[in-house]
Amino acid sequence: MSHEPSTFALFRGLADTALGRTLREGPIRYFDATMDHADRLPATGGALLVGNHAMTGLDGFVLGALVGKETGRYVRFLGERNLWRIPLLGPVLDALGAVPGEREVAVKMLQEGELVGVYPGGIDDSWKITDTHRYRLQWGDRRGFAKVAMLAGVPILPVAAHGIDGMYDVVARERWVGRLLLGSSRYDLPLALGWKGTPIPKPVRQRYVVLPAIDTRGDPEDPAAVERVRAATFAALDEELRPSQA
Repeated sequence: MSHEPSTFALFRGLADTALGRTLREGPIRYFDATMDHADRLPATGGALLVGNHAMTGLDGFVLGALVGKETGRYVRFLGERNLWRIPLLGPVLDALGAVPGEREVAVKMLQEGELVGVYPGGIDDSWKITDTHRYRLQWGDRRGFAKVAMLAGVPILPVAAHGIDGMYDVVARERWVGRLLLGSSRYDLPLALGWKGTPIPKPVRQRYVVLPAIDTRGDPEDPAAVERVRAATFAALDEELRPSQA
């Protein structure tokens, strides 16, 4: 069974044109985005990219554009499944090649040689109150990403993103719309101010650092082995992000 939506095939066809490459440069130029140690990204084969997340998920667009620019490869992001319940958003995510974060699908894509991206903190990491949790991973006890990489037999590449939490200032969280749409206070929408107080993100410089690969060998059914991989990934990202923490 293919996990590539037909709309993503159209998107990828556009991205390979001169116009597509120009459009890809848009977010890179807007945020003056750079990538350190892009040589650590594999030229072929599967790998799981794991990172910190930012408001509205715009950092995923920038990371995907940088990976495409540096390697010519596409990142298939795993998304919060409830996002596909938001009107009109599901088709957009499909077109960009994102898929709902389901273990079996993720393992299959990795085994088929895809670059897969995941943000273990999900909504909690993306919709954090940035003035108190800036660049601090909001993962809780989530370790499913580690088991996915172990099951697929692929390395984890932590990617630390600096600058992304400066795109918006979160002043509050609303208490009605998110709960009505998605059924939980976790989805209380952040009230965020961007450039000159508008919804447009501030053009802050972003720097993405590809860290050394995490060894995922071990028994994916052994909780201790899975925790070792999760903890190693968390520690690598946390150490790299520490200078950016408020």
